[in-house]
Amino acid sequence: MSTTIPIIPQPILQQAKRLLFISPLALGDFLYIKTFLIALKAKQPGLEIDLWLDDNRNNQDSWRLSRSKIMKQWIESEPAFNHTYGCCSSKEEQEKLIASAKERNYDIIVTEPTSKSERFASIARRINSDGYLVCGVEKKRFAGLLNNWFYRGADKTYSLDVGKLKAQHHITDRYHLLIDSLFGIDIDKAQFMPDMTIPQAFNQATASWIANNFKANDSQGKLIFLNHLSTNSKRDWRLEQLFGLIEQLHAQASESRFVINVTPDHVDSIRSKIADDPKLAAMNIAVFTVGDHFFELPALIAASDIVITVETAIMHFATAMKRPLIAMMRQKKPYWAPPVTPTAQVLYAEKGRGHVSDIDVEDVLKCYAQMKNSI
Repeated sequence: MSTTIPIIPQPILQQAKRLLFISPLALGDFLYIKTFLIALKAKQPGLEIDLWLDDNRNNQDSWRLSRSKIMKQWIESEPAFNHTYGCCSSKEEQEKLIASAKERNYDIIVTEPTSKSERFASIARRINSDGYLVCGVEKKRFAGLLNNWFYRGADKTYSLDVGKLKAQHHITDRYHLLIDSLFGIDIDKAQFMPDMTIPQAFNQATASWIANNFKANDSQGKLIFLNHLSTNSKRDWRLEQLFGLIEQLHAQASESRFVINVTPDHVDSIRSKIADDPKLAAMNIAVFTVGDHFFELPALIAASDIVITVETAIMHFATAMKRPLIAMMRQKKPYWAPPVTPTAQVLYAEKGRGHVSDIDVEDVLKCYAQMKNSI
């Protein structure tokens, strides 16, 4: 049982029927926070928990709208959650989303501390009518002199006290601290790390995809899942590095099968580059992107012998499904790093600008050589 005095008074929480949690969660965020929100649902089964994912950008960037779509699919498969508000492509669409949320008459609205906390507080205030409003504050802009204005209407404001965490902590420790501070929800440390359950239909579809994309006589080669792109150029690996790694791994084991994961807007260009290179065209390479449903991605990760990826949700999915993993990361925010095990290693960018592209192909090959007998 938690010994924390929660920010939200227990009588208010116990009487609540609907809760809206506002945070621009990405795929990795949701993977880790859902454990603790599910624990809240278990404590109060009658509480409807809704999630507001819109990041308030109101643009038509394909990557964020695509990510929002598949996140909604994933969240809707989780029985602990009711309604999800995805990312908007325009201010007009956001206005409709706010109007829809107002109709839900939330008893409690909580915003997570983010770099744009005051903007999400504004959205929460517009959705809120008579509910209990709790606003997270990450940075005190203007030395906090305008906080009374930014967070007006809030019943309480709070900041995450990361000083309570050990120096070497994981993102799950942060989310545990957040949810315990808000709601008084404590669970055993052994239960912090998430897992993923993939519907059988997607496992079957993945087996068919693999069979269709690789020749039958190559079926014994290791399936190596590769991801070189993120949503931030500082976390990307260069395409020539990716191809260089594939060439080296192919030289070691020509029967290896390579899956290159990309977003839909990169599929045609990557396929063209492979087809135009005689060496790559002769190798067992398939380009993958999520088509219709979120679970296509984790199902393929689960079917892979090893995952080699830059700092994205893919490394977290591999961790959740206990797949062998080589993750390439910047040294910024090390609490996002997956736990290191004999079959899960992290390579940090320690040279140059500290970007992921400063990690050499040779570094990955050395790491792979150390792991390959265990996979």
